[in-house]
Amino acid sequence: MSEAAVGLTRPQQGVALLTLQRPAARNALDWQTWEQLQTSLAEIEADENTRALVITGAGGYFCAGGDIKSPPVRGKGLGAPAARLITGQKVLRALVELPKPVIAAVEGPAFGAGWSLALACDIVLAAEDASFSAAFVLRGLVPDAGAAWFLTRTLGRHRACPLLFTGQRLSTAQAEQYGLVSEICPPGQALTQATELAARLAAGPPEALRLTKGLVRGAQDLSLERFLEMEWLAATVDLTGPDAAEGRAAFREKREPDFSRLRE
Repeated sequence: MSEAAVGLTRPQQGVALLTLQRPAARNALDWQTWEQLQTSLAEIEADENTRALVITGAGGYFCAGGDIKSPPVRGKGLGAPAARLITGQKVLRALVELPKPVIAAVEGPAFGAGWSLALACDIVLAAEDASFSAAFVLRGLVPDAGAAWFLTRTLGRHRACPLLFTGQRLSTAQAEQYGLVSEICPPGQALTQATELAARLAAGPPEALRLTKGLVRGAQDLSLERFLEMEWLAATVDLTGPDAAEGRAAFREKREPDFSRLRE
């Protein structure tokens, strides 16, 4: 039996860690990797005890993108040549829509669809010596895995196009200046810092975090009028739940809130 392409562990209470573990291929995304990511994300979403997720890569690489040595073709018909992309798109949607905070811990290269994996996360912690590129055109390929959507939404057309048209490689410092990296870490420390942050989030108010992630997603797509309606609904739901009750009690009692009891 071949080794798993994706490892799922739980390094701290409430934290799940997904590790791409094909370092010999720089963790490139083949059929097995995409399918195991899809299965693991479904398991994480269903697990009420998992409150935050970290994604990283083994061997000093985050992800080199789609595995060009592994054929993306499956079946017959018009969609067969890019069949693997359908599974990849499902994974990216699952990451964006997961009702829990998702943190990317990036060491080494995050290229092509691998960069899309990081961009789909809520927070990106990257080592100083990491690098990023949407290098599809350098292989004569159309950007896929949502790369053009993520970059255009974040940067605007006139900054996204040079990256997509040329495959320009960004350093971590450049990516941070572009707003594509949340925090820079010393080399080798991205996973440690991401896990520590995930543990803090996992100890936080679960419903408030879930609703906050929904508001951030809504802000990208909705008019102000519709967004404010969504905000009002989220606030109403939150104020009737245990998160806000514990927050108010902690304020009255002059102590730090303890959301751990909400796991019970």
